[in-house]
Amino acid sequence: MEKSLFEKYKTSEITSTRRVINTPSSFTRNHFFYIQEAGHLKSLKPHESRRRGLNSYLFIIVLSGSGQVSYAAPQSGGQMSSMITAPAAPGDCFFLDCMGEYTHISSAEDPWELLWIHFYGPQAGAYYESFLERRSWHFRSSHLSELTAGIQTIIGYHEEKNEDTDLLSAQQIVNILTLICTESDEKENSFSVLNDKLKDVRHYLDEHYTENISLDQLAEQFYISKYYLAREFKKEYGATIIQYVLTKKITNAKELLRYSKFSIEEIARLCGIDDASYFNKVFKKMEGCTASEYRRRW
Repeated sequence: MEKSLFEKYKTSEITSTRRVINTPSSFTRNHFFYIQEAGHLKSLKPHESRRRGLNSYLFIIVLSGSGQVSYAAPQSGGQMSSMITAPAAPGDCFFLDCMGEYTHISSAEDPWELLWIHFYGPQAGAYYESFLERRSWHFRSSHLSELTAGIQTIIGYHEEKNEDTDLLSAQQIVNILTLICTESDEKENSFSVLNDKLKDVRHYLDEHYTENISLDQLAEQFYISKYYLAREFKKEYGATIIQYVLTKKITNAKELLRYSKFSIEEIARLCGIDDASYFNKVFKKMEGCTASEYRRRW
């Protein structure tokens, strides 16, 4: 009877599944990363799976639904750490050393959809130690699309094997490990804080773009270095703060030109530009025509 590392689900318990099981050559085992099993499933009902003492590393991505994963990490002397249970939601990732003990079960109310890969290789333990120096076994990643694509690509390689399958699979495993081992929780938290602050700055600009706003003022108001703010704002939104504000002004001006009877000078002032000639210069640079021409055309 076929025995798999993840679980052999009954047809009545899933809506769809893809699974590949691999038996690598001795050369591959000794030199490359290789998969033992990889797959995708969408469950219909709760099904608890329990494993321990496997020479394998398991990486799971929750695509949809919910459930929970419990894990006791292996310790020296064959002991296990205390079992810790973590909730699983869409976007959650789990990276486990299967010499420890783990269980996973989908919720009954919102059955989950998973991608997973069991893998091993000469350097697997070293990568896992490097991973644990930065992260917990339960984490979220900003590289979710790349990680998902990596597992799906590996499954595809093993569904249609050829002489390059082992090498190509090893490359994908290294890519996956590099992504999750070089991204730390501290970076994620820092990014989250910065992202929230940038959203606050943008919201302020959206509300006050008709006013005179300086980079120094924003830096002081939002407690952030003006140079850091300028660089990260452009990186996040694809425009400098000045460009963003000017775009807001011109967008508002275009609406007034089309749907109001205000003069060009009045529209310039309403958009926060007191100099009508400068307004026309900026408008033409951005739209390729003067404000008067825009009004006539539209």
